[in-house]
Amino acid sequence: MKPNLVIIGFEKEFNKKLCIYLADKLDMFFVDVKELIEYDLVNSREALLRCGKEYIEKEERKTVRNVSEYENTVVNIPYDIFVNNRDFFKENNINIFIKPYKSGYADDIVLEDRMALLKNYCTLFIENSENSVESCYNKILNGLKGDKK
Repeated sequence: MKPNLVIIGFEKEFNKKLCIYLADKLDMFFVDVKELIEYDLVNSREALLRCGKEYIEKEERKTVRNVSEYENTVVNIPYDIFVNNRDFFKENNINIFIKPYKSGYADDIVLEDRMALLKNYCTLFIENSENSVESCYNKILNGLKGDKK
């Protein structure tokens, strides 16, 4: 059984491409937590209006709990959903934060605070310095081998 790779970040489209690439190269499954939550809710705006924020948070938590029990899966999860549910990803997961390529996603001060919060939950912090899926893939492989370049 391969541990899950949980990719945490801010750049939704880039991280999704990276996760699909990882899953393909490592012969693993892929799941996008945000898309799965939206699928489960069918219409999240309508659910929010009719059922309220508490209902949405419970559904989100239920979905994340289920995903955390998957095996051999590359999980794409936005930073905010991960932080709100980080206790589910303690075991049988390798949590990897992808530092954004563009500084517009979070200014440096906020980003450093967020990375400090993740320090106890992530195995690797990968900088998306080249905005290249293949480059991040190689950094992740090197990091998993213990070569923290």
